[in-house]
Amino acid sequence: MHAIIKVLTNLVNKHFMAINAYTLMLLISCYVLLSWAGLLLTNELHLTENVANFFYYLVTTSSTVGYGDLSPTSDHGRLFSGLFIIPCGVGLFALSVGRAAVFFTDFWRTNRRGKQNLNLENHIIVIGINSARTSHLLEMLKREEQGRREVVVVSCEYEESPFDSDVHFVRVNSFTDAIEMERSNLSKASAVIVDTDLDDVTLTVSLFVAEQNSDAHLVAHFEDPIKRDLLHKYCPNSECISSLSTELVAKSVMDKGSSFIHSELVSAHEGQTQYSIEVPSGVDAFTIESVYSPFKAQYEAIIIAIQTKNTGCKINPSLDTVLLSGDMIYYIADERIIDLDWKRITGN
Repeated sequence: MHAIIKVLTNLVNKHFMAINAYTLMLLISCYVLLSWAGLLLTNELHLTENVANFFYYLVTTSSTVGYGDLSPTSDHGRLFSGLFIIPCGVGLFALSVGRAAVFFTDFWRTNRRGKQNLNLENHIIVIGINSARTSHLLEMLKREEQGRREVVVVSCEYEESPFDSDVHFVRVNSFTDAIEMERSNLSKASAVIVDTDLDDVTLTVSLFVAEQNSDAHLVAHFEDPIKRDLLHKYCPNSECISSLSTELVAKSVMDKGSSFIHSELVSAHEGQTQYSIEVPSGVDAFTIESVYSPFKAQYEAIIIAIQTKNTGCKINPSLDTVLLSGDMIYYIADERIIDLDWKRITGN
């Protein structure tokens, strides 16, 4: 008996899965047309006199709800409903619900397993999942971005996404496979973070990313400063980050509380945090001195560094430093400054 049930189950599953959406739509269309014709021939005009009544009758009958407010009145009408409308309708209704359930289940599994092709632009891609850092990194990115940019995680190791559904997940066999990586829309990403468990892999993947999307802001994490410097040599616009734990230990011994200050500067949850803002086009040249006090007075922000096209990054710049459109200002504030009034700040 068990073997017979198993054979029947496999047979039903085989034919059920073989019915695609187009075949199902054809079957439903034939069922509706034949039901309409049959009710007309059996003189059940009250069921076909308008589309609403006919549709309502088919749905309530096929779904086995059967309110009884609409039903055939003649013997021929009852026979036609009992022999065709009810059995065929129940079967097609169950088939439609089952196919819909399969579709949404497959869609959910595809997204959880990272098999989909993403159609995103100006998004952030995190390549590699580090058990010690990635979860915290994603929390910080989500808080900072606040929905402005989508976050995509690409992994070779995980079969399913270990993160919440608000983080996109892409599963690839190789971080350097251009076709697979393009499923994350790498070419249209605005920022890429490379953080694998091995510095050699991080270096290789970072060079690959720089080749595929030279416009994206590339950030890579290294444990080995030699590989960090090597990437920065070939990709001078990239930001190569290494662990500062040893330096912080030494600094905390010499200057008590340094580790606390460092944590507060990069904290995305509370306390003062370091942000950056770009001088927009159309703003006339101005000096640090002209905006230093307004930044503090109007936004409770302190300028700590700048980055210009000519001199690069400079911490604690002199007050007579001139800034132009496209230069970056780094500052400390409780929250990021949004919609800064440059004309009011610079006095231009």
